[in-house]
Amino acid sequence: MTLPNNGTAETVRQPQPSLRRTILGASVGNFVEWYEFAVYGVLAAYISQAMFPTDDPSAAMLNTWAAFGVAFLVRPIGGVLLARLGDRLGRRQILFVTITMMSVATFSMALIPSYSTIGLAAPVILICVRVAQGIAAGGEFSGAAAFLYEHAPVNRRARTISYLGVSSFCATVSGSALATLLTFTLSDGAMQTWGWRIVFATALPLGFIGIYIRRHLAETPDFQKLQDQKATNTHVPQTESLWRVFRDNRKSILLYLGFGGFYSIAVYVSFSAYFAFLLINGMATGTALAINTIAGLVIIAGILITGGLADHFGRRQILIVCSATMAVVVIPAFLLGATGAFGLGLLGALIFVVPLSVFITPAIINVAELFPTEVRVTAGAAAYNLTVIVGGFTPYMAAWLTQSANSHLAFPICVAVTAVIALAVVVFWYREPKFGQTTSTSV
Repeated sequence: MTLPNNGTAETVRQPQPSLRRTILGASVGNFVEWYEFAVYGVLAAYISQAMFPTDDPSAAMLNTWAAFGVAFLVRPIGGVLLARLGDRLGRRQILFVTITMMSVATFSMALIPSYSTIGLAAPVILICVRVAQGIAAGGEFSGAAAFLYEHAPVNRRARTISYLGVSSFCATVSGSALATLLTFTLSDGAMQTWGWRIVFATALPLGFIGIYIRRHLAETPDFQKLQDQKATNTHVPQTESLWRVFRDNRKSILLYLGFGGFYSIAVYVSFSAYFAFLLINGMATGTALAINTIAGLVIIAGILITGGLADHFGRRQILIVCSATMAVVVIPAFLLGATGAFGLGLLGALIFVVPLSVFITPAIINVAELFPTEVRVTAGAAAYNLTVIVGGFTPYMAAWLTQSANSHLAFPICVAVTAVIALAVVVFWYREPKFGQTTSTSV
C-alpha cells in the first residue's frame, strides 16, 4: 500500500510564542477529555454505589464499567460526524465544538441523582451522559492531533505532538490527586454522598478556560493551503464522501488498529485496570490512589524526556522496543501488585509505565501522520476511535477475566498477547514515514 501525501513538503515555522499558544490550545481540550475518563475510573467504586443497586456489589461494579465502555462504543460515530467538520470547515472549528460538549457533559455527571432517589432513571441518565461524552471525545483527539501536526515544524512534529500525551496524563494525575485528597479529608459517608461529585463539577470551569483559549487560535497552514488550492484549482479533489475516506484509507486504518489497540489497552491498564487490581487484592483506596498518582507523574516525566526521540530515531524503532518490553513486564507487574504491599505495588506500576511513556508519542503521532491532509481528521478519528473501543472495555475485561478464570494472571496474560500482536504488526507492516516529503510507506 502507498500512503498518501502527509501535507505540505515545507512546514511554516511559527514564532515560538505562537507555537506555545497553539500547543496550549490543543492540549487544554484534551486535558478536559482525559480528566473525565480518568476520574471515572478512579471513582468507579463510588459511582457504582450511587447509580446502581447495592445488593450485589460485584454486579454493580460490572455495570459501572459497562457504562464506562458505552462512551467508547459511540466514539467512532461521534468521531466521524465531528471529524467531518474538521476536514470541511477547519481544525480550529472542531476543537471549539468538542471542548464545549465535553465540558457540559462531564459537569452533568455531578448532577445525576442517585439510584436511591430516582431508581432506574439514575443509570439511564448516566448512560445518556456517557454517550454525549463519547461523541465529543470522538472528534477531539484526532482534531487536536491534526492541529498540532500541521502547525509543527517538520523536524519537531513528534516533540510537538507529544504534549497531547502530556496533557492526557496531567489530567489523569490531577483527577487522581484530587480524588486522593478528598478520600483522605472527607469521611466515607461524605465521599459517597457528595465528595465524588466535586471532581466532575470542576470540569466546567476548566472548559470555560479552554473555550476562551481556543477561540483565539489560528487555522493550520496545511488546511489553509488546501482550501486555497480548492478555490483556485478545479483539479484539486473536494472533500471526499465518508465511503471513499474509509475505502481509500482502510489499510492505514487497520495498520493503526493493529498497534494502536495495544496502546489504548496499555493506557487504561496504567491508570484504571491496575488501580482496580490493587483494590481487589486488599490495598486501601488511599494507598492505591497514591500509587496511581505517582505512576502518572512518571509517565508525564517520561513523555517530556523522550518525546523528541521519534524525531531523531524514527517512529518504528521506538514502537518495536517499547511494545516488546511491555509484553515482557506486564505479568511481573501484576504479580507485584497482587502482594498488596505499597512498595511492591509501586514497583509493579513503574516497570510497566516507564516503557509506556516512551511508546506514547510515536503511537499518537500516527493518528495524523498516516493520513492525507484532506481527510486527516476523519480517517484519523476512525482509526483512533476503533482502538479506544478496545481500551474502553479494558476494565470490564479485567474484572470479567479475573472472575471467570478465577486467576489474577488471566488479564495480564491477555495484555501481553495484545502487546505481541502490536509488535508483530509494527515489525512486518509498519514502515517509517519520510518526514516532510511525500510519504511512500508500503504495507
